[in-house]
Amino acid sequence: MGETIDQLRASFIEETRDLINELEDVLLSIEVDSVDSDTIDQIFRSVHTIKGSGGMLGFDKVLEVTHDLEDIYDKVRFGSVQFSLELKDLSLETIDIIKQLLATNENINDTDKVRFADLCRKIELFDIGKSVNDDYASGNASDELSATEKNATYFIKITPEKKLPKELSHPKFLVEELSLLGSSLAFSLSAESLLIDDFEKPGKKATWVVFLSTFAPVDVIENIFDWTKNEIKVQIEKISDGDLFSIEGAREAIESLKEVVFENPDRAISVLIDKYSDQLDKNEITEAQYVPIQHEEVKRQADGKVISSIRVSTDKIDQLMNLVSEMVTLQARLNLLADEIDDERLTNIAEKYSSFSHLLRDNAFTISLVPFGVTITRYKRLVHDLSVQLNKKVYFITEGEDTVLDKKIIEHLSDPIMHILRNCVDHGIESEDQRKEAGKPENGQIQMKIFHQSNHVIIRITDDGMGIDPEVIRNVAIQRKLIKADQVVPEEEIINMIFMPGFSSAKSISNVSGRGVGLDVVKRNISDIRGTIDIQTQKGEGTTFVIKLPLTLSIIDGLQVKIDNRDFIVPLIQIDKIVALEELKQETTLSQVINIDGVQIPYFDLRNDFEIGGTPPERREMVIASYDNEKVALIVDHVVGENQTVLKSLGKHYKNQDFISGGTILGDGSVALVLDINRIVTGFSKK
Repeated sequence: MGETIDQLRASFIEETRDLINELEDVLLSIEVDSVDSDTIDQIFRSVHTIKGSGGMLGFDKVLEVTHDLEDIYDKVRFGSVQFSLELKDLSLETIDIIKQLLATNENINDTDKVRFADLCRKIELFDIGKSVNDDYASGNASDELSATEKNATYFIKITPEKKLPKELSHPKFLVEELSLLGSSLAFSLSAESLLIDDFEKPGKKATWVVFLSTFAPVDVIENIFDWTKNEIKVQIEKISDGDLFSIEGAREAIESLKEVVFENPDRAISVLIDKYSDQLDKNEITEAQYVPIQHEEVKRQADGKVISSIRVSTDKIDQLMNLVSEMVTLQARLNLLADEIDDERLTNIAEKYSSFSHLLRDNAFTISLVPFGVTITRYKRLVHDLSVQLNKKVYFITEGEDTVLDKKIIEHLSDPIMHILRNCVDHGIESEDQRKEAGKPENGQIQMKIFHQSNHVIIRITDDGMGIDPEVIRNVAIQRKLIKADQVVPEEEIINMIFMPGFSSAKSISNVSGRGVGLDVVKRNISDIRGTIDIQTQKGEGTTFVIKLPLTLSIIDGLQVKIDNRDFIVPLIQIDKIVALEELKQETTLSQVINIDGVQIPYFDLRNDFEIGGTPPERREMVIASYDNEKVALIVDHVVGENQTVLKSLGKHYKNQDFISGGTILGDGSVALVLDINRIVTGFSKK
């Protein structure tokens, strides 16, 4: 085997995280009274896969907690148990425990051990009604169930090869998997001693014998050993129809033959059949048609497919992006050196290297971009849990989950979006009675839409709740002495005060909100990733939060400009054109606007606004940039040219610089500051 057991376990953890995210998403999206059989089958298959794979790789607690849950969903499939809200909540709680087990490699603390034991007990005591087997045993089987599969008893012998790879997990997990199919009795024979039903002491090379009574077809039994067929020899023999273990005294008889089973299995089987054949005929029981998971069909489909994707560690992606960033910096130095030396051969090499660098950079970008939908389940779960906690009915609708973003941006967005959703559920959506009085549907609605706009990503979160009352915000601001009682403040500024640290309009403090911590963090975290957030609200109608983000954080195409002898970078993606400026003529005395091509455009003289001082050159240049679907002009001394820019953090000492999003190293080794046009416009406009 190519992988070690540690690698297999790590792969299982990674794959299971994806699986439980899908499972959680399915559970959160279904309605109890309208769930269909395909959805139940999907849930059952997911739980079965987690249980089977976890058991084989030694995740005992995962196996324990999923075993009984799988049984419940199996009975839901057959109709003997109804899917209910209680089962849905129990399943979500199981997912939480599995997440914790995977995160800690099952080394959970005392608190989680109590949670785990409590959950296992809940599942065990879950009111599942009578199982199909119980109905048949009592003669109350439904006429609607087709009795096509019969119970049978099998003799199974498991013999590990002498050169068993050390990476192979313990065969006892295979025996445990078999025991989940029905009634069983297992013996193990090791070099030291003969052991019965002791799954811990036998060595990995011990020989096992299992007597198994099950309704499952033989191919399901064979599938358990499919992945070990090259390392373990397996003998499966059907010894009788009917459940041998249901006959009084049969189990004790099998135990009395434990030594004969290993020395002469045929004789032991013959003794059992001769002794109990008459009772097996009378005791034969039929079972509802078995619906197996189509392992072989899936395998056949998989064999015909080409591997189209691979799983790569995020650390390797980060390392790739860092290497590409360094390459971009070296490319800038090479271009500068080629210009200085003025050698045609070196210039050609620099141009080809620059083209290659752009292609590699774009390809690396694509790899580092991930769909926003990878995090959507946690937000669905948050809304679900909060709506239950606050006794509100809330529908959460998402759109555009396949929109891609830099994974670092997605990581930074987690807390801001959770804070916004928490406020939507708590402050925005009214109670059921309040909604009835307002003539609204009983169920509130929160919609999260993600889409591309130009080269940005927009996240729009809308609720149909009570909206934000500007007067309430104004009164709180007056109480906190943020504004004076007679001061005239535009409504937009009043609404934006909710982003101030410690600001809260909640009348009481709860576990959800009211302490004034949250929306200020939202704005700060979004600003840290060069994003903006705006609020659109109408009293009684609802509120919309609009988040605007860049696609990536690491490398951008920029335009290098100079002011005095200082270098700055303007993101090229926002630049419309460059205009030579012989003389600046201000159109009015009240606002800074300039007429370009017959259109008045507001401008910012960065030399003055940045308080650089000095004497500007006679001929200056104006960069026309886009801001929120409008045009603005930035006046600089000189435009140097395009620059492929690797963004670097300026450190904590410069984190409060409102107009700078980072720095970059130029080809000559000097540092240029990267300008944030959005912040420049909003910041200087207020001044």
